[in-house]
Amino acid sequence: MSDPRYSAVLLFGMPGSGKGTQGHLLGKIQGVYHLSTGEIFRSLADDTDDGRLVSDCIRHGHLVADELTTEVWKHWVGAHIESRDFRPEEQILLLDGIPRTIRQCEILKDQINVLHIIHLCATDTAPIIQRLRQRALIEGRADDADEVIIRNRIEVYRNETTPILKFYSPSLIHEVDPMGTPAEVLKRVLDRLIPIIIAACDSDSDFCGDESLPNSAK
Repeated sequence: MSDPRYSAVLLFGMPGSGKGTQGHLLGKIQGVYHLSTGEIFRSLADDTDDGRLVSDCIRHGHLVADELTTEVWKHWVGAHIESRDFRPEEQILLLDGIPRTIRQCEILKDQINVLHIIHLCATDTAPIIQRLRQRALIEGRADDADEVIIRNRIEVYRNETTPILKFYSPSLIHEVDPMGTPAEVLKRVLDRLIPIIIAACDSDSDFCGDESLPNSAK
């Protein structure tokens, strides 16, 4: 009997480590479907109860409640399957922003089969903070503009999210240096991810080398 769970790769790293940039690039690869919880949250209407709760948490640099996070996520996955944007029988689900706590790992263990964890591992927070402040200027994201909120988000990440690395087998976790150009980081990620894609497809026919790569990686 085949595994009913979604085959998934987790893109993991502190705020500003480049998860969003790498997620968008990786999502262009055949056989990969990128789903960002942060983008889902930011798309929620502010005039809904869920939207107000999520928006308040994001503004203050807090994590959204586990049950709300997973329920919103399940709803979106279901909607994307129904629309055929995400095809679980053909694609690996690349998760950016979930799970964020041990509780979320436990809730989702019957939903996702974690094949691999790409850990964008930054040792120095100074360039990360600079990245976030620059992003605030470019994208107008209020949660990236205030250094106090940024540092709180990093601290929340360390306290709430880092323990996830102990939830999963160490054999699944591969650290990648997130510093450098997006193309440089993408190359490091692909060195880890391409074998996973090929193994999941059980053939290299669904991954055809350079023609499947984003232009930034060529």
